[in-house]
Amino acid sequence: MYFGFDDDQLAVRDTVGALLDDRCPLAAVEQAWEEGGSTSLRGVWGELAALGVQGLLAPESSGGSGLGDVTLALILAETGRVALPLPIMETAAVGVPMVMAAGDPDGVLAQLIDGSLVLTVATGSLCPAATLADLFIIDGPSGAVLYRRDSVDVEPVASVDRTRDLARVRPRSGPSAGSGTPLNGFAFDRAALATAAQLIGLGREMVRMTVEHVKQRRQFSVPIGSFQAVKHHLADATLRMEFAAPTVWAASLALSEASEEQTRSISLAKATASDAAYAAGRVALQCHGAMGYTDEYRLHLWMKRAWCLAAAHGSAAWHRDRIGRELGL
Repeated sequence: MYFGFDDDQLAVRDTVGALLDDRCPLAAVEQAWEEGGSTSLRGVWGELAALGVQGLLAPESSGGSGLGDVTLALILAETGRVALPLPIMETAAVGVPMVMAAGDPDGVLAQLIDGSLVLTVATGSLCPAATLADLFIIDGPSGAVLYRRDSVDVEPVASVDRTRDLARVRPRSGPSAGSGTPLNGFAFDRAALATAAQLIGLGREMVRMTVEHVKQRRQFSVPIGSFQAVKHHLADATLRMEFAAPTVWAASLALSEASEEQTRSISLAKATASDAAYAAGRVALQCHGAMGYTDEYRLHLWMKRAWCLAAAHGSAAWHRDRIGRELGL
């Protein structure tokens, strides 16, 4: 079966990518690292909303664009490419569909779509973008609940990726919004697939910046990129990323069509993207002479984000086990 992106999907991707290149350059990500969060990029949130990113899965009747999961996956890969430290995945891919599925009982959908509100989602009790978020989806004894900021206690937690603004978030009292909204496979699968899309962008960018590095770094009076071992390492990393990407696009299509194979497809995408991005980070680190881990090299921003996302919403091993269960193995 032939699968390709249409002109509209590519145009949306390119438009968002151009905005991110302009408004989220390396200096902005480095500032988020130094500050331990993304509050300095709050203005970018509104600009993304003006392009329709947060409401991409919402129908036009609700103020969204209704462009679907495949287009969103392309955009999320772009956010990974620039290491955007904002909860676009949590809001656009998980929060907005969950609020719509619940019937928007608290009247927050329009504000999520126009960028007035920022939503984040807990993995366990840990939430990224905790300082920036206005709404939190937290799993509780009776399922997931949507809480407003004034109903939770936020305790900052150290993360290998300081741009994530990670915190442990606990409900202070009863829920103030979205009581009893179930956090089932619908939310988990969307989070896993969206994370896989971001990993594609992260992994590809790590390979690209490493190629640029080995062209410039010289040993024995020649660029180290001319060494056969370096070429092979980068070729292997490129191949893994290019094999992982189609699994993400295919899973996005399966999700949009409510395919019977969507659960298996999403697990395949998350496992493959996690492994590929992790491997790309290892190759990039090795080709940087292990110096890429240090703050002086921009590589560390992408590599540490990839480590965090590879472990989030189900590790590669967990998703491979789920595929096995789906197949009855």
